[in-house]
Amino acid sequence: MSQYLTMADTDYVPAGVALSISSIIRASAIIDGRCKREIGVTTYTERIPLTDQRGHLSYYPVKDVTEVKGRAAYGITGDNFFGAPGFADADLSVLDVDKEIGAVFCGGSPFGAPYAELEVTYTSGWDPIPDKVKVACGLLIAQLSGSANSNVKMRKDVDSTIEYFGNDMITPEIADLLSEYQHRSFR
Repeated sequence: MSQYLTMADTDYVPAGVALSISSIIRASAIIDGRCKREIGVTTYTERIPLTDQRGHLSYYPVKDVTEVKGRAAYGITGDNFFGAPGFADADLSVLDVDKEIGAVFCGGSPFGAPYAELEVTYTSGWDPIPDKVKVACGLLIAQLSGSANSNVKMRKDVDSTIEYFGNDMITPEIADLLSEYQHRSFR
C-alpha cells in the first residue's frame, strides 16, 4: 500500500490538521486512483506489440529493465517447429529504452527474424517521492479531515434524507499538482 507522507511530514499539511496513518493511506490511495499507477518505484511485467521494431512501455520513467522475452514475427525459433513462434528469452542488449518516456527500440532475434512482440519486466516510478505529490497528499488529508463524510451534500434529520454528489475529491489545484504523474497510454 502506498504512503506518500510519513507522520513526520507535517510541513505538507495545513496548520491544525492532524496526520494519521489511516488518513495518509486513504489520501495516497486517492492519488494512485487519480494517476492510475503507484508513484513510488514498482515492478511491472507487460507485453508490448512492436511496429517496425518499436514499441512503448506503459509506465515511465523507467528505472531499470530486468528481463526481456521476445516472440519472433515468423520462422523456426528453436522452441517450436509447428505453429506460431513462442516467447523466448532475449538478451537485454537488443533492447534500447528511452527511460524518460518509455519508448522501446528493439534489434532482431538471434534467429534473424524481427520480433513481433516483447514481454518486458521493468521497474518504474519516482524515488524519492516528488514534493508535488506530497503537497497533493497533504491537501487531500486536509479535505478528508474537514468532514466525516466528504460525499454528503445535503442531510435532513427529520426524514433521514441524504443526498450525495460525485466522489471526486480532486480539486483543480490537486489535479494540476498530479498532472505530470498520471498514466498516459501511447497505444
